[in-house]
Amino acid sequence: MIYDVLIVGGGASGYGCGITLASTNDKFEWAKDKKYLIIDSGCSDIKKASFYNLSGVEYGIGGDKLLQSLQTQLQKLKHCQLLNDTVIKIAKKDDIYEVHTNSQTFQTKTLVLATGMHQFDIECEGIDITVLPHINVMKPQKVYLQNNNNQIDTNLYVCGLASGVKTMFAIANGDGVKVACDIFESYTGKKAVAHDSIKDAIA
Repeated sequence: MIYDVLIVGGGASGYGCGITLASTNDKFEWAKDKKYLIIDSGCSDIKKASFYNLSGVEYGIGGDKLLQSLQTQLQKLKHCQLLNDTVIKIAKKDDIYEVHTNSQTFQTKTLVLATGMHQFDIECEGIDITVLPHINVMKPQKVYLQNNNNQIDTNLYVCGLASGVKTMFAIANGDGVKVACDIFESYTGKKAVAHDSIKDAIA
């Protein structure tokens, strides 16, 4: 099976991207039958946090509870799967990306890296990824992946803290949503968003 989009990382941006992608399958002809996968190692910094200034959620919500809410939301969108595993290698073979975990190998047409800011130690084959010091965080020795408007290569994206944004949940989550909309644009050939309440969401 070849996935349409595979997301490495299940933090704020990974879930933002995956949930947005999968929310369109039953709404638009171009989105029908597309399959998405998030591979997450379970190491998100969200688990360590409590949120007091995150709009739209319970004041002081704990990270574990917030992650559970994201997972529950994702489960309601049948076109995106969630796998708990660790990605150790990515490779590009012609127009397909191969993603190797500790136990399996997956193929995808589009790859999104939502790997956070702590490190990037995934082996890369046939892919040129430059790791740079993160300039938008106050903590030392954090990294981001060089990109041009979230794009590293053809059908290869980075989002969230790994793309260089500031360390706020809402910013990282929105960056994942933005990448999902960029992917929609590659499907439709025009600007595209995924509104829940507006009948014609393609602008």
